[in-house]
Amino acid sequence: MRRLPALLLLSLLSSCFPYQMNACLKGEKVGKIDILKKESISYLKKGYKEGYFCYGYALLLEKKPKRAIPYLLEAYRKGFKKASYYLGKAYLKLRDRKKAAYWFFRAIEDGYINRDFFETADYISKKELDTLYKLGRKHPVIYLYLGDYFFKNELYDAALYYYQLAIRYGFERAKLMAGLSLYRLGNRREALNTLYSLYREGNRKGAEAIATLIEREADLLGNCTILKAKTPEAFVKERARIFKEKAELYRLSAKFYTLASDEKSRIRALKKVEFYSPDVKGKELLPSGSKAQKLPEEVLKELCEKGEEWAELLLSERRGRKFFKAAEEFYRAMGFKINKNHY
Repeated sequence: MRRLPALLLLSLLSSCFPYQMNACLKGEKVGKIDILKKESISYLKKGYKEGYFCYGYALLLEKKPKRAIPYLLEAYRKGFKKASYYLGKAYLKLRDRKKAAYWFFRAIEDGYINRDFFETADYISKKELDTLYKLGRKHPVIYLYLGDYFFKNELYDAALYYYQLAIRYGFERAKLMAGLSLYRLGNRREALNTLYSLYREGNRKGAEAIATLIEREADLLGNCTILKAKTPEAFVKERARIFKEKAELYRLSAKFYTLASDEKSRIRALKKVEFYSPDVKGKELLPSGSKAQKLPEEVLKELCEKGEEWAELLLSERRGRKFFKAAEEFYRAMGFKINKNHY
C-alpha cells in the first residue's frame, strides 16, 4: 500500500475538523469565537490535542489568558508543539515576561521561529545563545533577531557580529543595522561606507540612515563650550570652529535626505544650516518675552548641553563680565539679534 505524502495527509486530517477549528489549526482568521469553542470542546472531551489547543486559543481571543493556559499546556503535553508560542502570548498578556520568554524560546526550539522571544527576554543565557546559533544555520532570520536584541541592549560588538552573519543570508536590513552598529562603535568611516553602499544598491534607507546619523552627530557636536573654556578668547575660537563644522554637517545631512527623498527632514536640516551660518542675519537667539534668565543654573547647564545656544549665552554671564561680553559679541557676529531685555 502506497503512503500518502505528508502534506497531503495533513491536509486531509485538518479538513476532518469543523470549519472554525479548521481555521484555528491553519492559523487563519476565526470568524466566530463562540462556535469555535463549541466545536473545540467536543474534540477536547474525546482527548484530541487539537481540541485543547483551539479551545485555549479561543479563550485567548476572548482576552482570557489565565483561563487559556491550562488548555494550551495540555495541548502541548499531548504533542501539539505550536501551543508553546501561544503559551508565550498568554503569559505576556499576564505580564509575566519570564514565563513568556521561556515559552517563546520553546517555540523556537520546536521550529516556530518568532521575534517575540528576543523582544521579551531580559537576558539570553549562554546555553540559549548556543542553541540559537545552531538553529540559525537552518533558520538564519534568528541571526537578524539576535542582532536586534544586542543592538537594543547597546551591545554593539555582538550586534555587529550577528548582523554580519545575517548579511551572508541576504537580509538587507542587516546591512543597514550593521552600519548603525559600526557608527555606535565609533567607526564612522566604515559605517558611512556600509550605508552608502546600501544606497548605491538601490535602497533609499541607506541614504536616510546616513542623513540621520550625520544630523545626530551635528546635534551633539561641541555643545556648551562655555563650561569648558579656560579663557574668553578660547571660548570664541572653539565656538567658531564648532559652528562651522555643525553647518557643514547639517548641509551634508540635507544632501543625503535629498537622496532619500525625505523632503521634510531635508528642510529641517537646511534650517539648522541657516542657524549656524554667519551669512544669515537677524536670527532670534532668545524668544520674545523670554523669562529664561530666571532659570536655575543647573537647568541652564542641562539645556546648554542639549544644544540650546541661548542657554550658553546666559551661562556666560554667570562666568563673569569678560566671558559674557565675548559670548555676546560672538553671537552677534554669527548673525543673532541680542535683546538685552532678555537678560
